[in-house]
Amino acid sequence: MGDVVLSVPVIQSLLKKYPDTHITVLTNSFFHPFFEGIPNLTLFPVDLKGKHKGFFGLRKLVNELTSQQRFDAVIDLHSVIRTWMIGLFFKLKGILVFRIDKGRTEKKAFIQGNKKESLPHTTQRYYDVFQQAGFDFKLDKSLLNTRKDSDFSVNKHIKSENISIGIAPFAAHKSKQWGLDKIEALIEQINQHYKVHFYLFGGGKEEVDQLNKLASKFENTSNLAGSFKLVQELNLLKHLDVLLAMDSGNMHIATLLGIPVISIWGGTHAAIGFSALYQPEENSIQIAMDKLPCRPCSVFGTNDCNLKETPFACMTQITPSLVIERLQDLQILS
Repeated sequence: MGDVVLSVPVIQSLLKKYPDTHITVLTNSFFHPFFEGIPNLTLFPVDLKGKHKGFFGLRKLVNELTSQQRFDAVIDLHSVIRTWMIGLFFKLKGILVFRIDKGRTEKKAFIQGNKKESLPHTTQRYYDVFQQAGFDFKLDKSLLNTRKDSDFSVNKHIKSENISIGIAPFAAHKSKQWGLDKIEALIEQINQHYKVHFYLFGGGKEEVDQLNKLASKFENTSNLAGSFKLVQELNLLKHLDVLLAMDSGNMHIATLLGIPVISIWGGTHAAIGFSALYQPEENSIQIAMDKLPCRPCSVFGTNDCNLKETPFACMTQITPSLVIERLQDLQILS
């Protein structure tokens, strides 16, 4: 989901510079709300578990597309076996294909400690592919948070009289999760000095159950997980004062909406290219690599922690006070 979200600012900027260009985005229908309101854009739902599954399904996909309209070029922003196959079918029809350089070798070198400088952001890598295809434009930060509210009433759920802090505590892997015990301690400490309302975000029955349990401990905490459609969650997020998130899709969604985002990093590292877009570097809270040489242990957080005496020290060493200090620096808490 995060990869899809990070393509939106590039597509918005390109179409603003080239209003006569038309783009068809192939993606899961669940992600379509991210692209709502963008002019000259068509969303084509890909069914990779059904009619577009496998070699023949992907060939059918390309035949469907080319029977409906003419394409001048294909931009592969994913570069995996599936999209290579799609690109091949387009090439066989005489259509140019441009593919992202994901920098896999650079990322591996960073993980191994052989490369220290920050790597290009994923959005920059997307931008570079369109440049290769002949489009000359600049990324336009002003296009963030331009999506219109739907008929969904935000005021019923976001209490505007208080500081509104969203918290998305989950991520795909354990090395990227700070832990609900730390979230609870953070809420307790903030409540001692500030008038705040907290909003919890997540998905799936297990996460919803855990967040309900956490929310029940505080009068000023609401669990919004599992209660709204994606487009409604987008409307809720854009009305927050800040979102605290892990290295996760929620972090990227919030940056798309133009609100301040504080992210917490453990087994992964913001400098690999997945940091919260356009956010200050200080908003990525993480233990320095020289203080914890095992960081980062993987690009995507898939590795288990090998520290036997202090497992997941990359997360346990991040304290609630560090997050509070950053909220104060941003004048969210003042």
